[in-house]
Amino acid sequence: MTQLDVSLTDYGVAAECVCFSYLTARRQPEAFKFKSQFITFFLSVAVAAAAGGTVHGFFLNERSFEHLTLWPFTLIVIGITALTGVQIGVALQLSGTTAAYINRFALALFLAYIVVVLFVRRDFLVAIIDYLPALAFMGSGFLLAYRRLRRPRLLVGFLGVCLMLFAAAAQQAKLGIDPRYFDHNALYHLLQAIALFMVFLAAQELTISKEPIN
Repeated sequence: MTQLDVSLTDYGVAAECVCFSYLTARRQPEAFKFKSQFITFFLSVAVAAAAGGTVHGFFLNERSFEHLTLWPFTLIVIGITALTGVQIGVALQLSGTTAAYINRFALALFLAYIVVVLFVRRDFLVAIIDYLPALAFMGSGFLLAYRRLRRPRLLVGFLGVCLMLFAAAAQQAKLGIDPRYFDHNALYHLLQAIALFMVFLAAQELTISKEPIN
C-alpha cells in the first residue's frame, strides 16, 4: 500500500462518518429536515474518504483506469458534501423564497463544479474552493442558532467548522507532522475527524430539538 498514513486516516474518517450517519438516522424525526441533511452530509464524507483513501493507497498512477475513475468520483462526492453544507446553512438561517433561491443557486454551482472536475482540472484545490464557502455558510448557521438558543453544542459545531477551514488551509500549506510517516494529507484527515465529531454533536442537538430553529 502506498501512502499508508494517508490511506488509513482516510479510511478512519470514512468509518467515523458511517457511524455518525447511523446514529443520526436513529434519532426521532422531530426535526427531520435536519436529520436527512446531516445523514447525507456524513455519508458523502464517508464515501469520499473511502474513495480517496483507495486512490492514495493503491492507485496513485494518474494514468491508470482506476485513478481516472475514482479520483473524479471522489471530487464529485466532495461536491455533494458542499451542496449539503449549504442546505444545512439555509435550513438554520432562512426559510421561504430566499431559502429556495439559495438552494437552487447552490445546485447550479454544484452542476458547474461537476463540469470543471470532468473537463477542466482535477486537483484537490478545486474541491477546497468549492466547499470552503459552503462550510463557512454552514458555520454561520451554527453560530446564529447558538445565539438564538444558547445551546453549547451548537457553538461546538461552529468551532468544528472553523477547524475544518483551518485543516484545509494547513493541507494546502503542506503542514504535516512527518513527511514520510504522517504527511500534510494525513494531518488534514486527523483534523477533519476531530472537526466532524464536533459537527456531529451539533447535529445531534438539532435532530432532537423541539424548538423552532429559524
